[in-house]
Amino acid sequence: MPKLEALGELTPEDLGGFTVQDLKCRACSGYGNCGYRMYRLLDGKPVLICQLRRDELTAKREGEN
Repeated sequence: MPKLEALGELTPEDLGGFTVQDLKCRACSGYGNCGYRMYRLLDGKPVLICQLRRDELTAKREGEN
């Protein structure tokens, strides 16, 4: 895992309009080396965001409009 100082704070852009729970990484590959895992800080604690899930949910939301 990267050093905490290098992670950066979680931003609204990272979430893309979703919640942390919506985008929580579930380690789909089982090893955490999928390439979609994003580490960020939230209130000083590391969180893992799945960029693939964010993209899928964004596409689904855009398809509904």
